[in-house]
Amino acid sequence: MSMIVVVGLAAGSASALADRGDRENLVACNGSIEQALGKDVRTRLYGIQHRRDGDRLRLKVFPAEGQSQTLSCWVDDEGGVALQTADGVALRSEPASNTQRVSLSD
Repeated sequence: MSMIVVVGLAAGSASALADRGDRENLVACNGSIEQALGKDVRTRLYGIQHRRDGDRLRLKVFPAEGQSQTLSCWVDDEGGVALQTADGVALRSEPASNTQRVSLSD
């Protein structure tokens, strides 16, 4: 019985750590959305996918003017944030640091 309690407590603490990271990612995504679309924007979180190289948050965005749209917010392991529309068009991409990144388009 005590083993079940220990496993339950470990799972609960891992969930709390994931929630803390999710909240930080949501704050970073909302900040990027405000910079890209303006201050008067409401968002609704639809889901989070955890990947090896970062997390993907799916958000429904309701700007003060214009139509609502669904965005994917990618937060990499280093804290960089990239916003994409449902069509894959990048709205904003900011690296976590000033390091040079390799790109196929350069």
